[in-house]
Amino acid sequence: MAGTPQRWTQQLFAAVAASGPLRSNPPVTRILPFLKLLRLGTLFSPAADVVASAAVLGLPWDTDLVRAMLASVALYAAGMVWNDIADRRLDAVQRPERPLPRGDIGLVTAVLLGLALLALGLGVSPCRPHHGLIAALVLAYDFAGKRVLWLGALGMGTLRGLNLWTAAAFAAAAADDARHRLLTAAFCYGCYITAVTVLGIFEDLPKVRGRAVAAVQTAPPLAAMIALLTVQGGLWPAPALAALPMLWFLRRNATTVTWDQPAIRRSMMFLLLGTMLYTALLALAAGRPVEAAAIAAVIAPARWIARRIALT
Repeated sequence: MAGTPQRWTQQLFAAVAASGPLRSNPPVTRILPFLKLLRLGTLFSPAADVVASAAVLGLPWDTDLVRAMLASVALYAAGMVWNDIADRRLDAVQRPERPLPRGDIGLVTAVLLGLALLALGLGVSPCRPHHGLIAALVLAYDFAGKRVLWLGALGMGTLRGLNLWTAAAFAAAAADDARHRLLTAAFCYGCYITAVTVLGIFEDLPKVRGRAVAAVQTAPPLAAMIALLTVQGGLWPAPALAALPMLWFLRRNATTVTWDQPAIRRSMMFLLLGTMLYTALLALAAGRPVEAAAIAAVIAPARWIARRIALT
């Protein structure tokens, strides 16, 4: 298995180099469609999930942890690619700015990239049954699950909850009480992402009730607070530090009058970037301030990228 991701990567680069429409463009122009396809700004978050899960379980930094981070990022990126492959005809109508309907990336190249990322994720994983389940659920969501809206929202929440559970999949020696705290955090994370996915559904609707949008948006910060209180076992420091951004977001939510597509998209950007704040505070609540600071440090560059490359 060790050589498989490398072979896929070599084939991918060969396919990209042979892509006619991109050959005559400057290097930055050639790579930008791929960054858009991968939703570059979102790729920090799955790695942060794994770091936070290891922090809650009290695990040290080792090769397995790094491999798990790489596997989760690769499978998350694969999910983005296969999502656009599955939706390419719908995107031609609803999101023509995406790379596949624009013709910036060919279908064959996208398929090769999606396969390479799946192979990479499973190849480096220290817990292949766990990441194999995530890969299967990713494909099921992209090609079937999201066609049923409520099932798609639950599926996406389940995927991110499983990703936060990753450290437990390769650390059999973790204490039971730490596993219980991580299980609560993973369940709350699933609720958080389910609500964000419902917002994504609202974004695609021609008209939606403002009260429904506002109500759904209250779920993510409340779920995050429950998890932080559970992991911390008290109010200080993580839950107290979470209160300020949570109250800011809830106030913004309550004072917004018109929930049109741009307003919903901005809220989704805040909430998606908020997943890293959540995982940073989980690490802090678990007594790992270095990991918490490292996760928090990438929020600013992720937001900078999000202003230039759409997260959804």
